[in-house]
Amino acid sequence: MNDRINPFNEVYVTESIGSNKFVELFSPILVESALSIFQPGHIVLKGLIGTGKSMLLNLLKPDIRLAYFQSNKNFPVPKPYKKFIGAGINLRRSGINDFSQRPIEFGGLPASEISPIFFGDFLNYWIVWDIFKSIECLRTEKELSTEIGIDFNDQDKLDQFAIDLSKDDCWSGYLDGTESYEELRNNLSGRITSYRAYLNYNTGEIDSRIAESKTIVGVPIIKTASKLKDHGLIDDDTEFYVRLDQYEDLERSYGNELGLKYQEIIHKLLGMRDFSVSYKIGTRAYGWSKGANKIYGTEGILERKRDYNELSIEELFKKSENIRTLFPQFSEDIFRRRLEFAGYKDPYDTSKGFIKYVFGTNLRPEERINEFYVRSHSSRQKVIHIDENWPDEWRQFLENEANNSLLSARLAEAWARQKGKEDIVQNIPSPPYPWENKKWWRKERIEQALMQIASRNSQNLHWSGYEDIMDLSGGSILAFIYLSKYIWDAWLKDNQFKIDTDLVPSIDRKIQSLGIEKASYYWFEDINSESGGDRRKKFIRFVGNLLYNKLSNDLPMSYPGHNGFSLQKEDLESDSLVNKFLRESSDYGDLDHSEHTSRAKKEGKRIKWHLSKILSPYFKIPSAHTKEPYYVKVSTIRKWLVKSEAFSENELGIKLPNERNSSSQTQLDL
Repeated sequence: MNDRINPFNEVYVTESIGSNKFVELFSPILVESALSIFQPGHIVLKGLIGTGKSMLLNLLKPDIRLAYFQSNKNFPVPKPYKKFIGAGINLRRSGINDFSQRPIEFGGLPASEISPIFFGDFLNYWIVWDIFKSIECLRTEKELSTEIGIDFNDQDKLDQFAIDLSKDDCWSGYLDGTESYEELRNNLSGRITSYRAYLNYNTGEIDSRIAESKTIVGVPIIKTASKLKDHGLIDDDTEFYVRLDQYEDLERSYGNELGLKYQEIIHKLLGMRDFSVSYKIGTRAYGWSKGANKIYGTEGILERKRDYNELSIEELFKKSENIRTLFPQFSEDIFRRRLEFAGYKDPYDTSKGFIKYVFGTNLRPEERINEFYVRSHSSRQKVIHIDENWPDEWRQFLENEANNSLLSARLAEAWARQKGKEDIVQNIPSPPYPWENKKWWRKERIEQALMQIASRNSQNLHWSGYEDIMDLSGGSILAFIYLSKYIWDAWLKDNQFKIDTDLVPSIDRKIQSLGIEKASYYWFEDINSESGGDRRKKFIRFVGNLLYNKLSNDLPMSYPGHNGFSLQKEDLESDSLVNKFLRESSDYGDLDHSEHTSRAKKEGKRIKWHLSKILSPYFKIPSAHTKEPYYVKVSTIRKWLVKSEAFSENELGIKLPNERNSSSQTQLDL
């Protein structure tokens, strides 16, 4: 088959395709772990870009539900949770973002005071309008509407409902005189259109009828849901779920002051504690942070577990049992669906899974060394660093061992350099060697040994195979798709985009490694595409180079865990700037962090930080998080922030000695 396409070229494919294609590509694996989205109660769904939060929220859309029904495919929500009507708004795409280009001022009040009220009013009208739109979509299939509990076919009942709803005080008189359902729909749509005309500068001032009939956010939505049931149009046990996606865009689009106030309007929806309508908010992790939960117009704040619950996709995957089971299962399902959608055929040899068939399994360390790092006698010899004080017998032993097993020779060299082991150079051991026999000592140092062997031969670390790709993904489906995309690109280019078969390929290891290196490079380059990314990129570059140098210069391999750093929790929390910067770096996916216990128990809890695993190839450091990380103090991180040029000395209030700034290095030191 000629001109094959890359199945992973569109990284965020489920956000950009129609409902029928969504049915083919959506993986239901996460649904069982995210059932709170399909149950009553307010949920804040947090996740990095591309992790699947919008994909899950899309299951609330009526057109997606209808597409599953019409394609005769099982809607991937368990039966007890299927009786719901979903409506909502994407805060980026709905036009509500137009509030950023023309905040509303009225009655002599500044935009900071009055514009959030209009924002809430727009939200009310949009969501009520979308509830009707959703019901009308779902009622087109009688069997489906019966399953959900919709009876929208009696025009007299519809008109009576519209008259009753329009008379309610919640509308402040704007809908008075409405005499039919069709007129109600038109009035709702007309108000939305009037807002858009003003926000896009098509009118000189806001419609006075709108300004004089502003609604209280959330109240018209609750009234609408209640009256739909009162009039027998919707079953009493049918739930209403309203999705609010791209929450983080409010602050980013409108600026700090207005953006936060618009978010406070949404907090007011949750703070009403009325679950006749449940809100499902999609946000990136950094968009929903501590302290950003004030309720608009009050001194109150949202209470987690009482007003809402959180569901984090990252935390879901970072649970150790889920990284071993749920994430591989999720990745496999998405990988297979992408291949089939792109027209690739099963080669009938995928009993162990498509990912393992395409990428194979990992090479053993010795195989990796022999195939990719060193081949000649001279290159093997230069990997071993001989101490000038070592006797000739030990030198000869290491040189001979390097020819037999370069990994064993490098481990022997490190063993001899470690404190208390100097006597080994005087008494050359016989097999089994202690550095081979000490299982955990050896296991913890293999990755560092491979790194040093590659570095000493001026080679990049080699990455390929199922285990490497899953490890570099680090529980992030976005990282997995990213890696797959660039590996597939490398494969297509190697074949000059001309493939004579439509069977799923098995990709050469060298091609995989090239693709992985490129994925890692672009992941790093993309850091500054997000807000505040320039600072984070400088810091990540500095830390990545620093950790590389520490690991490569650690001849005794005493610190194989120094591909990350650790801070005492109390020390970190005492410095709001450093704490905020590191946690935001984690929220944006540039760093990973987790709590651990200090080796000195009196120090209490510590937090360890590692570069996102997909960055490991770029910085040529091991991705495995073994042993104790590099222990530092917050004062050290402050120095790193200045040395990396992420912050100035004035911003941090410190003065460093005049020294060579390693952050200016664009190439890693070998």
